[in-house]
Amino acid sequence: MKLNIRPPREEEWRSCRMLLPETFGDAPARTYLLGLQDQAPHIVGAASFRRSEQALTHLRLHVIAPFRRRGIASRLIEQIASSGVHSMTGTAELSKEPAAQAFCESNHFVRLDVLNTVEADIAEMREFMRRLRARMVPASARVVPLRDAPLDQVSQLHAMHVAQEGELNQWRGLVAATPGMEICPVVMIGERVVGMLLGHVEGSMAVVRSRVVASGHHGTWVNAMLLAEALDIGWAAGARRARFSYTSSNHDTRKLALRLRAETTGCLAQFQRRTG
Repeated sequence: MKLNIRPPREEEWRSCRMLLPETFGDAPARTYLLGLQDQAPHIVGAASFRRSEQALTHLRLHVIAPFRRRGIASRLIEQIASSGVHSMTGTAELSKEPAAQAFCESNHFVRLDVLNTVEADIAEMREFMRRLRARMVPASARVVPLRDAPLDQVSQLHAMHVAQEGELNQWRGLVAATPGMEICPVVMIGERVVGMLLGHVEGSMAVVRSRVVASGHHGTWVNAMLLAEALDIGWAAGARRARFSYTSSNHDTRKLALRLRAETTGCLAQFQRRTG
């Protein structure tokens, strides 16, 4: 099958949105390509990504089901790789796309990290975190709501650590004062911000979107204090389960999830291919 790869025309943007709906939150920052069967022509696949001078990030691909396993996605990748970038990175939800791992490896991508999303009983988690907090937290530490914290320090801390998870966790890139984040404790020692958490309540679920801890405090009482406070806020708002995420390299949160027998609900993997 001959494949024509080109940017979408005006009348094709609706089809593009249907194929890659998750990318349209930041569509102006992205480049889009369509793969068309030359005979019809008929759209059979699409790709979307962000591009800088030397790197391509946030790569997403979609091939229409009847046309899969015909090399279309691989040809889209090779077309993109030939554009002069030094590296390409993208993500795949392994729990929803079980074939993604093998596909990425066959196209010379290496898995960098995985963002695991889990859910746990909030009462059990709350009790455990409260015990940790009572045992570990120094007397000089305090928790304040985001509105009462020094915004310059909060913004600086958040910006410094966005790169830790990059495109794996889109919430890391949010402005600290994001509307609707009613769970937003900030931990301070004296007048210095050492940790922050962004989250909200969805029905009976307390959702932790982003948790950032200052350098030198990773794996310490700051995490316990943030989570304990967040769970108390969620419980008071009616939440009875908690959802949180962690990368595979975050051993402390992984141990917490195992201890709480948390149920895995998502597994978002980041892959990279070096092209130059």
